[in-house]
Amino acid sequence: MTPEEIILRKTLVLNGDMSSADWEVMSAALKERAFFSSRVASANFLDVCQSKIAEILQHAKNSDGAIVSRAEAVSAIMQAARAEGISLGSERVSDPGSEARANVIIDTNAGLAAGYAQAEIANTYGARLAFPAQELVRIERRERPRNWLVRWVKNGGRVYHGRMIALKGDPIWLKLSRFGVPHPPFDFNSGMGVEDVSREEAISLGVIEDDYKPPKASPLKEFNDGLEASMRISRTDDSKLKSLQGIFGDQIKYNPTTMTIGWEGSIVRDTLNTYMKGELTGRKSPDLGCASKVFLNFTGFGKSPHLRTPGSVLKHIYDEHVLNETDKRSVALTERELGLIGFVWRSPERCEEGDDGAVVLVRKAADGNEYRLVVTPEKNGGIRLNTFYKKNTRSGAGPNSVK
Repeated sequence: MTPEEIILRKTLVLNGDMSSADWEVMSAALKERAFFSSRVASANFLDVCQSKIAEILQHAKNSDGAIVSRAEAVSAIMQAARAEGISLGSERVSDPGSEARANVIIDTNAGLAAGYAQAEIANTYGARLAFPAQELVRIERRERPRNWLVRWVKNGGRVYHGRMIALKGDPIWLKLSRFGVPHPPFDFNSGMGVEDVSREEAISLGVIEDDYKPPKASPLKEFNDGLEASMRISRTDDSKLKSLQGIFGDQIKYNPTTMTIGWEGSIVRDTLNTYMKGELTGRKSPDLGCASKVFLNFTGFGKSPHLRTPGSVLKHIYDEHVLNETDKRSVALTERELGLIGFVWRSPERCEEGDDGAVVLVRKAADGNEYRLVVTPEKNGGIRLNTFYKKNTRSGAGPNSVK
């Protein structure tokens, strides 16, 4: 992550443009996207990618007490590739063990988070009223730059006096992206970004009419929505697809038309909304993927179990810990934070014993409190979801079982 992106993250949270809870959800999605950037099947290697990006995001300190540097993260990723036997010994970006590849993994994931954060600010109604359009511009030089003008026109973009300009809600921004998102970065190592175009300039260029008013709703979707991985596979029984589905469960989707693997990060909230509407169709109890080594080591499970999330339990969590958190030992969750259930399940920092044989998976939150996911291992080898809440670390323990 660049210094500019670190400053952006701090500014967004501290100045109130983005809450720490919002950033938490976005940051979790970013860490799990490292899977797609790597395009390899080694779970151990990908785990290192995730953890190192997380350390950079969270300003973690190394054994010497210094904040983990980008160079340390790059070195760790390269070492992991060699340890897994997937390093080709070259300097090409296609080599998982190369410095170039490690930098692309870090830049792409950090860039997606920063790009989304900037886009959230740029797409408020007030911002779109004053700056309704944006221009695709080069922000970093490249030795062999892609021809973005050709790509722009090919995807239906209009050119105004040689400039690639479009309204912020124009489909062109989504079409340009290799990642299925309408904001930079639009491709690996592209060097391209966007700049706002004011209302006055947009009118003078003919982009909009004098009486133009932007739609009330932001064109920007959730951070995970619409993301398609760069990983292409030729058939549905591909080993990489099975590996990813084993780790992430139903959140991994295969598109047979484009032969790409997609990421559905809003699966928990979609299930809750479906259940609350009283709809019996659709996904009743989505699979959030397999348990982590932390959980397996704590419980002694021989085989990694999967976690499913029944709509009825999600409704309980929503009612008790989002709408009506009465326990002073806990902090009310936001609805968006419910999307972290799968992330805490797959990436806990530690586990603790709960009530009546339950296991509490713990992960520190961006605001200094703790996310706590409570599950119960069952005799049939399955896992029952009990509850999910945020513990106020200054006020003792939270509820370790269903109320």
